Amino acid sequence: MNIKTFYKFLNIAGIFIIILFSSYLSWGTLEFWKVKEGIIMVSLILVAHIISSLVISRLIIFPRIEHLGIVFTIVSFTFLLVIGIIATGRFYYSRTFLLSSYILDVTLLMLCNRKKKKLNLGIIPFDHYEELLKIINDINWHVLQSPKNIILDGIVVSSLEKLDSEWSRYIVTQKLKGIPIYHVSEIYESMLGKLPLSFFYVELIEDFNQSLIMRFTKRLFDIVLSSLLFPIFLLLALIISIFIKLDSEGPVFFTQERVGQGGKIYKIVKFRTMYRDADINGPRFTEEDDPRITPVGKILRRFHLDELPQIWNILKGDMSFIGPRPEQAKIVEEFERKIPFYNYRHLVKPGITGWAQVNQGYAAGISETIEKLEYDLYYVKNLSLWLDVVIIIKTIKILITSWGAR
Repeated sequence: MNIKTFYKFLNIAGIFIIILFSSYLSWGTLEFWKVKEGIIMVSLILVAHIISSLVISRLIIFPRIEHLGIVFTIVSFTFLLVIGIIATGRFYYSRTFLLSSYILDVTLLMLCNRKKKKLNLGIIPFDHYEELLKIINDINWHVLQSPKNIILDGIVVSSLEKLDSEWSRYIVTQKLKGIPIYHVSEIYESMLGKLPLSFFYVELIEDFNQSLIMRFTKRLFDIVLSSLLFPIFLLLALIISIFIKLDSEGPVFFTQERVGQGGKIYKIVKFRTMYRDADINGPRFTEEDDPRITPVGKILRRFHLDELPQIWNILKGDMSFIGPRPEQAKIVEEFERKIPFYNYRHLVKPGITGWAQVNQGYAAGISETIEKLEYDLYYVKNLSLWLDVVIIIKTIKILITSWGAR
C-alpha cells in the first residue's frame, strides 16, 4: 500500500470511527440509529466531511498556501453550514456530538492533507540555474554534471533542444523508467505560484480561453455577493463619510481612470484617503508613511475599507471581486513600454483582490511590478473557481492581519 492509498483509507475509515466515537461520547451507545436525532446528526456530519474532503483536495494543489490553514477554514465553514441547517430545520441535535466530531474531523483531515515531503529533483545545469536553487529551497536539489543513474522524483531541464545526444538519451531513458521531466517554468509555477517573464511564451495567449460557464459563474457570484454586501456598504459609507469630512477638506469619494478587461478605460470609485490635490504633480506609487495620506485615510487603508465603494464597479460589470488589481491609465502606458506582456493581465476583469495582491501586496517600483505581473500571469493561466476560493481565504486572513496595507 503506497502512501497515497493509505491516506485515502485513513480518510474513509477515520470518519466512521469519528461517528462511532462521538455517538458513544454523546449518547453512551454505538448504535446511533436508535437515538432520536442520531440519523440526522450522522448524515449531516458525513456529508460535511465528504464536502470538506473534496474541496480541500482541490485547493491544496495550489502553491503558496498553508495546508493546515486551508483544512481548518474549510472544515469550520462546512460545520457552520451544518449548524445553519440544524437551526433552520429545527432538528434535535447534540452539542457534544457536534463539538467532538468537529474537533476530530479537523484532526483527521489535517493528518490526511499534510504538506508533502521535499522532492528529490535532479537539475541539468543551464545559465543562472543557481538562482533557481536559491529561490526554491523546498526541494532537495541534485545538480547533474553528467548523466547518472540515481533515484530521483523528477528531472528539471530548461530546453530539450539544447541538450547534446548523451543528455538526450539520458532524458529518454529516465522517462521510460517513469521519472517525470519538468521544464523549469513548471517548477517556478508549482512552487512559487508565479510565471516568470523569462519563460513566457506566445502559446499562453493562444491557449487562453475563459469558458462560458466560468464567466457566468464568476459574474453570478459577483452580483449575488455585491448585492448582499450593498446594504452593509451603505451603513459603513455613512459613518466613514462623516469621518472623512471631519478629517480633511475634499470630497468623500475619489474617482480615477483605471484600465479594465480588454484595455477598456473605466472610473474606479474609492473612499478618499489622501489630501486634496495629492496627485497634482502626476500619479506615483504609494510609499510607506506617504505624507499625502490623511490620518483617517491611514486607518481606511490599513483595513482596506477604502476599497468598499468598488462594490458599485462590480455591480456595473467593470470589475470582479477577484482578478488583477487595476492600474491607472497613465501608469499602464508606461508599464506597457517597459515591461513585456504587461497587457496580458487585461485578458480578465480586474478585481478588488487577486493572486498577486494576496502574495505580494503593493508594488512600489518597476522590479516589484514585474514580480506582481508574474503572479498575475499565473492567475490568468490557471484561472479557475478553485483558485478564486484560495484567494478568498487568503484575503480574509489579510483583512484580519492587515498585511499589505499601504
